[in-house]
Amino acid sequence: MTKTDDLSYLQEEFDTIVKAALVGHVGIMTPDGYPRVVPMNFAANGNNIYFHGGIHGELFTVMSSSPKVTFSVDIPYSVIPSYWTSQISAGAATMLYKSVLIKGHGVIVDDSDEKIAALRLITEKYQPEGGYKPITRDEPTYHSLLKGTAVYRITPDRIDVRINLRQKKSANYRRKLFERLEIRAQGPDLATADVIRSMLGEKE
Repeated sequence: MTKTDDLSYLQEEFDTIVKAALVGHVGIMTPDGYPRVVPMNFAANGNNIYFHGGIHGELFTVMSSSPKVTFSVDIPYSVIPSYWTSQISAGAATMLYKSVLIKGHGVIVDDSDEKIAALRLITEKYQPEGGYKPITRDEPTYHSLLKGTAVYRITPDRIDVRINLRQKKSANYRRKLFERLEIRAQGPDLATADVIRSMLGEKE
């Protein structure tokens, strides 16, 4: 986690971010020496990240050697224009966000129980309402899926959680900020205002 004494807070934020984000980005080094970033659907189990793909291709080849990889995910919030805080400097503009960056090792999951559990996690994340037969080893519906799908796991060596919601600013500053966001009410402004208000312990 990032350098802080409040590791429980960071773990809670990590869990929130990876649960809410729908697309993660896996960074690998390809055989031709170029780094590649691959957008993937994913799910987390603890701090481990799981995603799936084909049993052929560049990603499968790279992950076969248990390489060092990165994984990043973010939740974008509102853009704050410079003129909200300064009538002179454009440098006062900022983008509010939460993000996670993992540095770790990637592997192809060989254990069938872990593979099935990971596919269940991914399916439940993106289709929580159900409407399908449970994924099991004995269910004929999934024989070809299990055979033709690779499941990958990223085990972290380091996790960085980064948040910019102006949390280091005074309560009065942040209160004025979420009030302005509610007035502007464009794009993610209302969701951003709700998060900032919640961090202040205030109700709507």
